[in-house]
Amino acid sequence: MPEASIYIPDQILKDAAKHGELVVFVGAGASKLCGSPDWRGFADQVVNALERGGVLGFLEAEQLRGLGDSRRTLSIAMALAEKKGIAIDFDSILHPPKPEAIGSELYELLSNLRPVFVTTNYDKWLDEAGPEELSTEVKVGGEAEPAKGPSRRPKYYLREHLSPALLAERGAVIHLHGSYVDPSSMVVSLKEYIEHYADPRVDAFLRAMFKNHTVLFVGYGLAELEILDHIIRSNESLRTGKAEPRHFLLYAYRSTESVQKGFLEHFFRDQCGVCVIPYCIDTKGYREVVEVFKGWNSELDVRDPTTLDLQSHLDRCIASPTAVNREAALRLVRKWPELASYFVNSLKDAVWFGDLDSAGFFEVEHSPKVKVVESERGTLYQAEGWPALRYLEQIAASAQGDQATRIAGIVRAISSDAQQRGLDNWRTWWSLATILSQLPLDVMTDLDVDMIRSWLAGRFESNMVGQELGEKLLPRLLDSSEPANWHRALLLVEALTMVRRTGESS
Repeated sequence: MPEASIYIPDQILKDAAKHGELVVFVGAGASKLCGSPDWRGFADQVVNALERGGVLGFLEAEQLRGLGDSRRTLSIAMALAEKKGIAIDFDSILHPPKPEAIGSELYELLSNLRPVFVTTNYDKWLDEAGPEELSTEVKVGGEAEPAKGPSRRPKYYLREHLSPALLAERGAVIHLHGSYVDPSSMVVSLKEYIEHYADPRVDAFLRAMFKNHTVLFVGYGLAELEILDHIIRSNESLRTGKAEPRHFLLYAYRSTESVQKGFLEHFFRDQCGVCVIPYCIDTKGYREVVEVFKGWNSELDVRDPTTLDLQSHLDRCIASPTAVNREAALRLVRKWPELASYFVNSLKDAVWFGDLDSAGFFEVEHSPKVKVVESERGTLYQAEGWPALRYLEQIAASAQGDQATRIAGIVRAISSDAQQRGLDNWRTWWSLATILSQLPLDVMTDLDVDMIRSWLAGRFESNMVGQELGEKLLPRLLDSSEPANWHRALLLVEALTMVRRTGESS
């Protein structure tokens, strides 16, 4: 009988775990170990629910079950349930009152790894953390230790949830085909499969997964080849001709199936870009997969992505700023706020403006104060920069129409708030001057020149602010054919030449 110690993960898997790049992709085989039905059992139970609800007679139900293709049966049954308004109790169909011990043990071992989980299963087994919480039985707690509900991992099951950024969220569970908690999210019929995998969000997610991560498939066999076909076609290495697969599939086989195993190894490697890791089930049956993970657990050191890994995620999103990638980048920054400066400082394209604005990057609450530093040389003042303003400096010259009007409004709001709160930050004034000097002149008003006076009249040296306005904005006003702009040029000259007190040290 093979010992668990003989199971040693491939070095590629070890390296992926260490660099926070391991994705464990869980299929129906893992759920069956918990006592969940296979596709045939799932379809039959949905048909039974329709029969109990009076939607189908005995003969109709019998013939629907006898179609041969369980997914086709399930597709028809769910369409009938929706049409007739029958609520299917997917919870009771998918989940026994208590999971089988072997399934609990498998999910405990997977939980200990805490990689990113992706699954085509609709059930809850991955959602609830820890083996003890996999049971639906009520737990009784005492006075000293009251009963607690299950602690749950971050769970995503709607198509709009899908984003490459989720692949950096260690411990997250991504239900690629939806979840039982929202039957409308469940991808079941052929039509739904086609629509689902044609969705650019799904495509972008899978492409990012195969390109930037190492995927380990668990619980997939011959019965799931059709599902794997939809998923693996997003593996770009198949088209680019990369020779060495870095994705893996755990495959259970009997010793009498060695020839078939060889055929499948070649099929997955050549047609799917996936390396098969076979394990023999002659002795322990399907619980042998538990022995595999027992052997692997001490070898797979799954870590959170490093700052460099996260920055690489952002770089890929910035290089291809599609709507999906922009949302992915913002999701990363929301989860790891320490990435915000790196992210915004890397942006040069105006396509990001609306997303940053909606996400609150230009809100006045982020306006930095001047820091007071006591040193041997006396009191010094340090002005912090604001990356979001540096981004506006980058795009102001190309801004037009509503975007230019909105940027001008942001400048006014920041200036007004800083005056009210006494935030005399010369770096903020300098950025605002740079932005305003590049915007279309038709968004300016006479009041903006009054605003400029406040930037020049602060406690600190304002030469850089004045130089920016004098060298960039003033010539544009003078060259304009609009008399209103000539008037603003005169007002600006008055502001630039007004007597100011000597600035303090900075």
